[in-house]
Amino acid sequence: MIKRVESSQVEFKQSVCAGAIKTIVAFANTEGGDLYIGVEDDGEIIGICNLDEELTRLSNMMRDSIRPDILMNCSIRPESIDGKSVILVHVERGTKRPYYLASKGPRPEGVFIRSGAATLPSSESGILHMIQQSEQDTFESRPSLLQDLTFDYASAEFSRKTISFGANELRTLGARTATGSYTNLGLLLSDQCPSTIKAALFSDDERTAFTFREEYSGSILKQLADAYSFLERNNHYKMSFDGLERIDHHDIPPVALREALINSVAHREYALSGPTLISVMPNKVEIVSLGGLPLGIDYSDLSAHISMPRNKLLSNVFFRLELIEAYGTGIERMRNSYNDSGTQPTIRITPNTFTVELPNRNAPRPELANEAGSDVEVRSILGDGKARSRKEIQDELGVSQSTAIRLLKELETQGHVKRVGSGKNTRYAITR
Repeated sequence: MIKRVESSQVEFKQSVCAGAIKTIVAFANTEGGDLYIGVEDDGEIIGICNLDEELTRLSNMMRDSIRPDILMNCSIRPESIDGKSVILVHVERGTKRPYYLASKGPRPEGVFIRSGAATLPSSESGILHMIQQSEQDTFESRPSLLQDLTFDYASAEFSRKTISFGANELRTLGARTATGSYTNLGLLLSDQCPSTIKAALFSDDERTAFTFREEYSGSILKQLADAYSFLERNNHYKMSFDGLERIDHHDIPPVALREALINSVAHREYALSGPTLISVMPNKVEIVSLGGLPLGIDYSDLSAHISMPRNKLLSNVFFRLELIEAYGTGIERMRNSYNDSGTQPTIRITPNTFTVELPNRNAPRPELANEAGSDVEVRSILGDGKARSRKEIQDELGVSQSTAIRLLKELETQGHVKRVGSGKNTRYAITR
């Protein structure tokens, strides 16, 4: 049943006519709406004769008379009301506003808006405002081409965090429009999300031999959890002891894995087809996501604590689910997790890709054998039982700071050297 009263989002027309086209333009330029054809202004159902013919004529008029193309933002279907056939045109708020009559152009006489139950020409300032808003349009805010969506996984995740996830919350998040249609954010959160993550385990750094691979699908939240579980399973560690305390040294700092993965999902360009790629190799983990840096950001800005996420709505969902702790801190946290390891993550950017490479802290480094200084020399220096600072050991070896850090880290991981004190007072001593 329809509410037989016209409003800002409901309009009645007796037949397919020029006035119906103006109303469709107005709905697309404002908040969307439903146009019923075959209904009197007072709501009386009169029906449509030659229904198939009128459906074809309406589609052709919309295609030929409206610019930009509006058909992707509309659904046209017959309905039976009180035993009579009518045509229902559901119009979404457009993503390429202003929409206008092709014969008039994007001027006030060709651009229409809804004001209450009336269709009126737009003002010049209103047209300019629509242009400015359209330029800020993002993929996640556009209406989804798929509308038959379910949210079993996302609903469970929100429930686990004791956050409501009903129709009102979906609208607040930006996953649904005011007229009830799902946006692309809704599509990403849904169980039908078409984007995927591919993960692979390799036995060599040249990636010539697969050990294991799989692809994760479903809600982007499920893919995130599945991908992190894969990374956790393949993040090995070495043990060392500080007295009776066992210390586990993961190949990749868990903080770095988490931040790199979440960033790849939160900031990916989902308008581009193709999966996010995760590769685990003996000496590194590599995560490649589609889309370079967002417009207005360059490489030097990555260390400036600024936050300009490509997908603001999706990032907000992650923030509410406590997957993101603070905006603009992910790369810094990733880098800080490698402090004192003698190595750092690498970031590579192309116009259409963003790659993070996380080195394996526990992997042997053959290049050290060719440098001045060795683990044997370090143990010899500390053999007198006296604890020394990193700077003292570095000076006695005659090596660079990074080499001294690497040597001490490896000896600590192997359990041959232990730390004494902390911060500026950190010293290194031979274990007995």
